[in-house]
Amino acid sequence: MKLLATTTLATLLALPATAQEMPATEFNVVGSIGSLSMYTDKELPFWSETVPAETGGKITANVKPFTELGFKGGEIFRLVSNGTLQIATTVLAYNSGEVPRNEATDLVGVLSSVEQLAEVADAWRPSYSEFLEKEHNIKLLGFGTYQAQVIYCRDEFTSLADLAGRKVRASGASQQAFVSHLGGSPLSIAFAEVQPSLASGVVDCAITGALSGYKAKWHESAKFISPMPVNFGLAAQLANLEWWNGLDASVQDYLTTGLRGLETSIFELAATETETGLACNTTGPCSEGEPAGMTLVPMTEADEALRAEAVKVAILPAFAERCGADCVSAWNATIGEKLGVAIQ
Repeated sequence: MKLLATTTLATLLALPATAQEMPATEFNVVGSIGSLSMYTDKELPFWSETVPAETGGKITANVKPFTELGFKGGEIFRLVSNGTLQIATTVLAYNSGEVPRNEATDLVGVLSSVEQLAEVADAWRPSYSEFLEKEHNIKLLGFGTYQAQVIYCRDEFTSLADLAGRKVRASGASQQAFVSHLGGSPLSIAFAEVQPSLASGVVDCAITGALSGYKAKWHESAKFISPMPVNFGLAAQLANLEWWNGLDASVQDYLTTGLRGLETSIFELAATETETGLACNTTGPCSEGEPAGMTLVPMTEADEALRAEAVKVAILPAFAERCGADCVSAWNATIGEKLGVAIQ
């Protein structure tokens, strides 16, 4: 008993003062796609191991990925807003049709790397955070991202122009505008439903992360893959604002710091996963399993020109129309300034 008491005292003394003063706090967390590394390697250990260890068990989070809870993904943002969910991670593009600012940092064809996405998201953070609190009763706690989103197709294609006339799963308004500009027919399909949709021919092609698609076995039906980074699948950790405001300040401070650290680690992971995903989908080497043997469709000068044309003619103008004048002003002053681009 004396040893136990000594050990408990030592543990308490090792905790930061804020953790020792925290009230016991328990809540539910809805995580991202349960089969993918953002959840398995980052979110799950953060909530189930790091948080209780760092707070001496004062904070207890019951975490489950949305894919195990019967959600499709698009409803997560709304459920946090109305208070049904306390904290959740969601891909922001899922709701970009309803909330255009959700896609501001991750427009198709604009960014070239995860590192650039992290810089842009940081520039956008203050304006976006204020918008979420005022308009949607949501507290922004941090960002996350998947690797580069790339194009998978069942049938052979040699360039982006070959997507004309094909049905393409596209997540978010920006991807849909891109597919439409190419002459394809964009379809909105939940991630978990894409593989059977490819297998049955409901869609001809689909866009998702280079490694995400491999882990979801899209290669069982899709045999061709383009390495062009369409965009990146930016996600965010969100909390219901009223619920958040009811937390003790010490809990708020801890979660704010902890979730920014989680953000950094997710971006670091995503930066390496595009290469891994492309290698695993094609000829390897693959650290995640057997190489899938898909055919890599190299980018051409014509593809680069078509991407640049789509950004200028379709992506930025369509975003401006969806988002409105105030949104465009905010974008130009933050993201646009960072990139040296202005939406007219």
